[in-house]
Amino acid sequence: MSTAQLKLDAVKEIIERFGMLKKGGKVVAAVSGGCDSSVLLHVLHSLSTEMELTVLCAHVNHNLRGSESNRDEAFVRELCKKYGIEIRVLSANVAEYAAEHRLSTEEAGRKLRYEFFEHCAKELGEDAKIATAHSLSDCAETFVFNSARGAALSGICGIPPVRGKIIRPLIEFSREQIESYALEHGIEYVTDSTNLTDEYTRNKIRHGVIPVMKEINPGFEKAFLRLMRNLSETRDFIDSEAEAVLEKAKTPEGYLAAEIAKVNPAVKNRAVSMILEKFGFSFDYERTLRIGEKISRGDFKEELSKREYLVSENGIIKKETEKIKKPKIEEKPFFEGIFDISDEKTIEIRLIPEEKGKNSYKIYNYFLKDTFDFDKIKGKAVIRSRREGDRADIHGGTKTLKKLFIEEKIPAEERESVAVIADDEGILWIEGLGAAKRARLSDETVRTAAIRVRRKNTET
Repeated sequence: MSTAQLKLDAVKEIIERFGMLKKGGKVVAAVSGGCDSSVLLHVLHSLSTEMELTVLCAHVNHNLRGSESNRDEAFVRELCKKYGIEIRVLSANVAEYAAEHRLSTEEAGRKLRYEFFEHCAKELGEDAKIATAHSLSDCAETFVFNSARGAALSGICGIPPVRGKIIRPLIEFSREQIESYALEHGIEYVTDSTNLTDEYTRNKIRHGVIPVMKEINPGFEKAFLRLMRNLSETRDFIDSEAEAVLEKAKTPEGYLAAEIAKVNPAVKNRAVSMILEKFGFSFDYERTLRIGEKISRGDFKEELSKREYLVSENGIIKKETEKIKKPKIEEKPFFEGIFDISDEKTIEIRLIPEEKGKNSYKIYNYFLKDTFDFDKIKGKAVIRSRREGDRADIHGGTKTLKKLFIEEKIPAEERESVAVIADDEGILWIEGLGAAKRARLSDETVRTAAIRVRRKNTET
């Protein structure tokens, strides 16, 4: 455990223990120019020969501190020149991006940084890693910050050594150890003036809370490393138990609520957060706890975003998206021509005279579905949506349109937009289903009404 002194062998042991890099690996080093990241670059450069590493440096100029930002960029460029390491630089207008996307400056900077790091990693290749200089001190500050916010177990476990392609080789070394390494190896670095103020919450913790912790226990960071490992082991165990529960509860439709409800509350709540994550929903402690309690009580419906719900129906937990109903077709008189029946569809009606239509129904079977006998119209014919009480004999036996639509698996939100042609006696024809029995073509047909419905820009 690296708690005494930062040495290359100790860093290599951490890299191997967490599977951060393999021999011959490729890595993007995220370097701001501060002490931690300058040491990270030195360490990776020093290990590159032995481990056959390809190292690329990535620096982001946030343009938030005027000449100081430009000084940092120039420093990192010079550092890379000294080590013979290639560098990629992003000059970002973080303030403008934050305003445009309604983010805090900190959030905007972080988002732009990691997007850039990802871009640099893709340049190196599919298996490239991104190394950041997070330290044990950063972990302790994150722990205090998240604890003050009432975070759940995953939030107080500190910063993980590995997350996806992001690796943190210095994660078990304190800031003092990193500064000692810099002094021992003559590593120069720049200081961000904002780190010296208490303007940001993290700085308040760094300058106010952590020193008090060290007064109480001079070996605070060493003790914190033990705590972080214990918490991480606990988290990993609960995660594995929750994954096992979800695997057992999984069905083609969703998850069996009864399987989740009967497990230990810690495992149940973690399983709930995993379900939310799998369905693309954000989660926090309050939401997770609330849903966990609902699962234990029975079926429920919880709105999680606009028109999106987590529901338990007949004991199955699943995601449900509220469908937007398509509007009804405004009633129009039935006549020959082409015209709109909605924002999405047009209808074309043609009358085929006797000399062209006679016996065509015997030859062109595919044509039958979209035709009916024009002379079977009783009274006035109209084009419209279905109405309450509409009935028709389409497949043999008169049924309500509601039942027909259910049998044809027409989604409920689309049923009002299905075109219907009806006269004074009822249904003549239904879009997609064809003519009612009383209006079908026969040997006696003189005039044939042919209908074609088209989606705008796409034929159907």
